[in-house]
Amino acid sequence: MTVVIAAINGKGGAGKTTVLMNIAGEYALRGGSVAMIDMDARNNLMKWWTDCQEKDAQPEGIEVYSHKTARGLERWMHEQRGAFDHVLIDTPGEDTSIVDPVIASSDLVISPIQPSKREVLGAIDSFENVVRVNETLDRNCRHGVLRTRITVTVRHTELYRKIRPIIEDKVGTYLFRAEVFERNVYKDIHNGIGTLQMQEVTDAIAKARRETQTLVEEVDQLLRGELTAGRAA
Repeated sequence: MTVVIAAINGKGGAGKTTVLMNIAGEYALRGGSVAMIDMDARNNLMKWWTDCQEKDAQPEGIEVYSHKTARGLERWMHEQRGAFDHVLIDTPGEDTSIVDPVIASSDLVISPIQPSKREVLGAIDSFENVVRVNETLDRNCRHGVLRTRITVTVRHTELYRKIRPIIEDKVGTYLFRAEVFERNVYKDIHNGIGTLQMQEVTDAIAKARRETQTLVEEVDQLLRGELTAGRAA
């Protein structure tokens, strides 16, 4: 059965594309077939894919498509969804009319955030949209918030410390225990050198790989219903 995961945060620059690229690479490494759909007008995902083609660095098991409208997404889902184990959807960094159709097609929505008030509010909006679509369509799309571009300095800020009580206790959605740190390797991947999993293993790559593996394991647990806000089920 095809699993659909979307990255949604109405505030741009949260790291949605990077997170999806890393997740896609991990699923592909396991032997799965992955479709990535670029719905962002900035076309970051498609630019990466084109650069990978030009550098002969296309990852096996991954295909990338571009659809900017809800109708295009719906048509693609109807015709091609079943050909893949996982479908990952990259959405615009702004509030648009495509958010509801994306949620309606998804099993899990991940809202990446940097520790900033603007992005935390964007993640909360995304969660509220998931709840609303679930209630309207009688679905059970799950939602989780993922902290990205973390540094040692950021971890000592007041807002970072407040994220967990805000997200889990006050809002009531799931906060990933995994975090995505600020790493140069993630920036390098965007230059069309394939996925993280294709790179020669150095200390930096090994740390990034462990980070991604931890995240994907948690994603799988959340999809299986083994995790809920604040605790393991």
